[in-house]
Amino acid sequence: MSANWANKTIWTGDNLPIMRGMNPASVDLIYLDPPFNSNTNYAAPIGSKAAGAEFKDTWSLSDVDAEWINLIESKHPALHRVLLAAMTNSGKSYLAYMAARLLEMRRILKSTGSIYLHCDPTMSHYLKLLMDAIFGGGGVMFSDVRSSGI
Repeated sequence: MSANWANKTIWTGDNLPIMRGMNPASVDLIYLDPPFNSNTNYAAPIGSKAAGAEFKDTWSLSDVDAEWINLIESKHPALHRVLLAAMTNSGKSYLAYMAARLLEMRRILKSTGSIYLHCDPTMSHYLKLLMDAIFGGGGVMFSDVRSSGI
């Protein structure tokens, strides 16, 4: 199926509703830099060009749609097992948030497409399991980002 969006389009905001409007198998490359579940809230410093911008990277079960977890449990049992492996409610809610998006990415990604997921060691091991459950473990290469201290 052909794309129903213009090549080289850049979207901002939550990618889930955007992806839900895209035709299946229409994307060659996905790069995502999602929240890391750092349990920190960030705010740009006063006086900077981004002053007033804030980002919450703390998670609770109230942050995700309960229907996502029910749908994952009923339609994606391997994925649900990954959610159950998370040790905290924060981890479970973060993984449900990511699973909903990764499922959409699988739907819109061409069979010859690539996905690059930027993450840090906080949840990288769980994200690897999510990607294996969604995309299959055979061809998924994974690397987490470590701080260089720079």
